[in-house]
Amino acid sequence: MRRLLPGAALVGALTLTVTPAHAAPRLIVRVSTGAHGAQLATASRGGTVSADGRYAVYGTLGPADGCSADFSTCVFVTDLRSGARQQIPGTGTETSGMTISADGRRVGYTTGTYHFFKANVYDRATGGLQQLWPANPPTDTSYERSDLVGFSADGRQVSYTIGNRNGSNGVRHLLVRDLSTGTEELIDPVDHPGNVTGGQLSADGRFVAYGIQAGSDSALYVKDRRTGATTRVDTGAPAGLVQLSADGHRVLFNALSDGGTWQARVRDLRTGQVRPLGAATAEAADASLRYVVLAEDTGLVLLDSRTGARTTVAPPGSTVVPGSVTRHGRAVVFASTADDLVRDDTNGVSDVFVHRQ
Repeated sequence: MRRLLPGAALVGALTLTVTPAHAAPRLIVRVSTGAHGAQLATASRGGTVSADGRYAVYGTLGPADGCSADFSTCVFVTDLRSGARQQIPGTGTETSGMTISADGRRVGYTTGTYHFFKANVYDRATGGLQQLWPANPPTDTSYERSDLVGFSADGRQVSYTIGNRNGSNGVRHLLVRDLSTGTEELIDPVDHPGNVTGGQLSADGRFVAYGIQAGSDSALYVKDRRTGATTRVDTGAPAGLVQLSADGHRVLFNALSDGGTWQARVRDLRTGQVRPLGAATAEAADASLRYVVLAEDTGLVLLDSRTGARTTVAPPGSTVVPGSVTRHGRAVVFASTADDLVRDDTNGVSDVFVHRQ
């Protein structure tokens, strides 16, 4: 079904290029452009994409088109089919964590000044803007900021953290809010030590994956919000959460190996099996966790974990975040300072690109 989205969009032709004949065939598009496809003079970063690969969100440092203040970051959504570009309201000073829901309707970001930041969700269909802050914060400490960390597929349910700048209270608790009803649930135990990490939601919002970091100790969990059951998913070694599958049955994480290197792992919660994905760390994956982006010396590599097929999608030094791989691994959004990915890239700063195959 075709959906019309509000807001004045700036239309710009996207810059296309194909790699030389000696390389694997690929198509790279620069997403972060100004009006009429012009390259920006200031750096762009972040970058996540809707599951169907149509809408990409990213942040651009000011001054730039529509973002005039120095040291600010404005958030834009580009329609990769039409080239339409929309600036998201409420973004600017010290904005970070920009992300888009799997259906492309809602955009989340964190913005504020000097430790006092708030997570926000903008609804592109209605123009509504909601700030994420608990009506009744826990009383175990004082709170200064909230940060958005995850969406359900339709963006209706959103996970966010609260914390402050003081020691182990930096990212103290994880909450999930239903944007339609306004109801909220505290996910982690109120009396746990340390900081919360992650907070990814399954497609229906039933399952939420998160970690608790206390000093050198870390643990990863998945909570079933319907039953209240919480399952530990790491192997006992230090671990960092990357992503939860859309069905909530698999978890992608990086674990410290016996040799002292971080390596990608996938745990199946139904069988308990932990499967290694090689000697590199995982950075992102598609919703099924079949297609995983690994950070290797040669650059970012997209691994088909079922067949073992590997495709280099970005050069060394590029960055990618969870939510940047489309359904079936057909496209990956990344940021890079490389100047040879598209024609006439002469701005000398980081741009956001999409790699298709």
